[in-house]
Amino acid sequence: MTEKRTYRNILVVIHWVSAVLVFAAFGIGLLALVNQPNTEEKIVPLGLHMALGIAILLLTIVRYLVRLRVYPTWSKVFAVKPAGNRKPLLLDEMSKFVHPLLYIFTLLMSALGLAIAFPADLFAIAFGGSGTSLPEDFYAFEARDWHGILSLGLMVLIGQHVVAALFHQFIKGENFLGRMWFVKGKDE
Repeated sequence: MTEKRTYRNILVVIHWVSAVLVFAAFGIGLLALVNQPNTEEKIVPLGLHMALGIAILLLTIVRYLVRLRVYPTWSKVFAVKPAGNRKPLLLDEMSKFVHPLLYIFTLLMSALGLAIAFPADLFAIAFGGSGTSLPEDFYAFEARDWHGILSLGLMVLIGQHVVAALFHQFIKGENFLGRMWFVKGKDE
């Protein structure tokens, strides 16, 4: 890359907080929800998973709005300029699609989670202490299938995102991870 870009500190904070929340939501979903029966013991991890999903949704919206304010066009946000006359690497070319897809998949995951939560009355069960039992099978809700399918797609996108960052950092020797870290005076 010919130019060194860093992100504003607010975007750095949102990025890393979002990353932690996404991995926590995946962890809870895979370890405490997927293969567990829908008993009372599942309500607390489900409530935590839902709270994380809502926080991720809100952070994704805030991040998108901040990026639009800082970088008014998507082309400026996701443009990758190759150094010299070399052709861009496949990973660089893919990043133009991966970043918008990360936003889209994250928003869709949250929307599908809400599409399960509302008809199943999960907010009253998990947060309102309604005493109502969880639905016998979440797969009775069509959104549950899509929530699972999109989670796999989101994992693949996140994996590509991590691999590309590590490739640029350690193989190409660029300070790629430094771009997504705090810079003194960047937001002043």
